[in-house]
Amino acid sequence: MTNFHNSKSKFLLALHSSSQSFGIAIKDTENSEKIIRSEVFNIGRSLSNKLFSCIETMLPRKFWKQIIRISVAKGPGSFTSTRLTISMARTIAQQIDCSLDSMSSFHLMAPRLYKDLNKNQILNSFWIKDLLPRRGIVAGKYQLVKIHKGSNFHEFNEIISPQLTSNEKILNPSIEASNNIEKDIISLINFSQYCHDSNLSSDWRKTLPIYPTSPIDNK
Repeated sequence: MTNFHNSKSKFLLALHSSSQSFGIAIKDTENSEKIIRSEVFNIGRSLSNKLFSCIETMLPRKFWKQIIRISVAKGPGSFTSTRLTISMARTIAQQIDCSLDSMSSFHLMAPRLYKDLNKNQILNSFWIKDLLPRRGIVAGKYQLVKIHKGSNFHEFNEIISPQLTSNEKILNPSIEASNNIEKDIISLINFSQYCHDSNLSSDWRKTLPIYPTSPIDNK
């Protein structure tokens, strides 16, 4: 761990802040031990002031040019936190010209939550849902595709991305969404490792936040 940062390192960086916590994970693809360093910063509403310093705590700025791939959670979640984190990820990816992968926060929960299904349901599609006060139910639909042993990435198909729904009867089987940034940031960087191993290119311009409830009411 003492030599985690060096001039030959090639880093994956994962950022997740769809709640009041900010999760960061980094991995050196040149490190044979395949070590993942991660930390969750419980900074509440101070993300705009501490975003930069939190990343520097994990990966000093002088090593940022050695980042070869970034991944970010794109919501749903806190409007401000999601927007700030995606803006930061897009800016770094643009400046150093690297790929930027993104995944919904519900998609990241799927590897944890699908284990709560019974054996008859586990290979079929299921819903992850969350009740928003005064707004309604946000739900996304998922199905397990494959577990990639090399990257430990649990591949799920996001059949329907998280969105508001007025028909709760169709959400069967369903699992309640639950935040666990500590575990989900690891899933996110495993996704980034899978994309890296697969030589997938991801344009930072295509990474946009998911807003199931718009800050602008069109009604």
